Amino acid sequence: MSYAFVQDVAASWEQYERLAAALVDPAPVGLILHVAGPTDEGFRTIDVWESEEEWERFRAEHLAPAIAALGGPSRPEPAFRELRPAHVVHGDRTSNRSQRTQEKEEQ
Repeated sequence: MSYAFVQDVAASWEQYERLAAALVDPAPVGLILHVAGPTDEGFRTIDVWESEEEWERFRAEHLAPAIAALGGPSRPEPAFRELRPAHVVHGDRTSNRSQRTQEKEEQ
């Protein structure tokens, strides 16, 4: 099952750019979508992963070491909000995984 989250970080956009430059080329295994942009408080990211396990692996093996290299986690700590995708629009395709849709597919 895909896994998504929204993360708000109290750090500058420049800090995000330095961190992201080392992490997104090539795209991490299991990443479906990553969107980021500056906010009044810092920056926000929205990620969709193939699974929560893929996200946890990336966080442990790549993200945590990259954050440590930049001086450690930001203060205050980023706020994570889990999201279990039920409706995803990607380009010209739509995936609606609501219970009603799943029932129709099974018929």
